[in-house]
Amino acid sequence: MRPLRAGVFAAGLGSRMRPAGSAGAPPKALTPIVDRPLIEWVLRDIVAAGASEIVVIVNEQSQSVCDFITQAMPSCPVTWIVETTPSSMHSFLRVLETLAASGDEGPFLMTTVDTIAPPGTFASFVDAAAHARPADMILALTTRVDDDNPLTMRIGPVQSDCSADVVTVGEGSYATAGYYFVRASLLREADAARRANLPALRAFLRYAADRGCTLRGICMPESIDVDRPGDVAPAAQLLRGSLGRVS
Repeated sequence: MRPLRAGVFAAGLGSRMRPAGSAGAPPKALTPIVDRPLIEWVLRDIVAAGASEIVVIVNEQSQSVCDFITQAMPSCPVTWIVETTPSSMHSFLRVLETLAASGDEGPFLMTTVDTIAPPGTFASFVDAAAHARPADMILALTTRVDDDNPLTMRIGPVQSDCSADVVTVGEGSYATAGYYFVRASLLREADAARRANLPALRAFLRYAADRGCTLRGICMPESIDVDRPGDVAPAAQLLRGSLGRVS
């Protein structure tokens, strides 16, 4: 099996995690869940999945995220991009372009920084996605739809490889879990999407599907998208239950 390379997009400002008018709050990626910040949980699970390189994008106000990981995980194979991007789509494409710059076609494991899942989830997803039919993107899907504005999907019948074709982006009973198995072929729509000034990754996925890119989904165990202060406690509960311990 080819070496696994991965990407994390953590360039968002995390405004929903901060009370109105707050100043000096730490970057969203450093939000503590149990005994570790979000980004450490994510990076540790990516490393456990066997990643040989991880490209992480943070905004220009989040240099402290780089400093923290350098101290907490000195052997973690991270390549940093420090850039404030206009949207989650731009962050996603910037990371994907960096992973593909050497001519590597992927697929790559890519995830948001705010996805909390039981340890070992990324390894399970990579194994399942690697055995699924090739697609421009394979999305981890969940039936937990409690985000303010979830990106929902309608899927076709689950096939023998455990994947299902994404039939409709923007409606349906499944939501993206925030992590993906992505091929560089998706970049054929990057320039047009930027010219169209699409506002977010969700818009890009809808756009890519409409333009004929193949999207498939794999249903995964429960995960939590930590977008708001109220998501922290459920995320901690999920982790404590999976680890079999209480902090």
